[in-house]
Amino acid sequence: MIELEELVILIRKQLRGRQDEIPLTEDTVIADIGLSSLQFADIVFTLEEEYEVEFDPAKAASAKTVGDVIAVANSAIAASL
Repeated sequence: MIELEELVILIRKQLRGRQDEIPLTEDTVIADIGLSSLQFADIVFTLEEEYEVEFDPAKAASAKTVGDVIAVANSAIAASL
């Protein structure tokens, strides 16, 4: 299962240090941290590859917070077991 810390690393990698001062919690709204849709898609693809799962596109697109992304990821992982 994916943990908050793992997702935070992926987000910070995409932001390339531009938002290091923003604390990222499960309640952080994705739109508020400056991720483009392409950067968000890259995070989703990275998680899919790492965990060898496929996210439901509608659920992934509806994720609004960091916690939502974790929930979508963990749901896909649990469904693949």
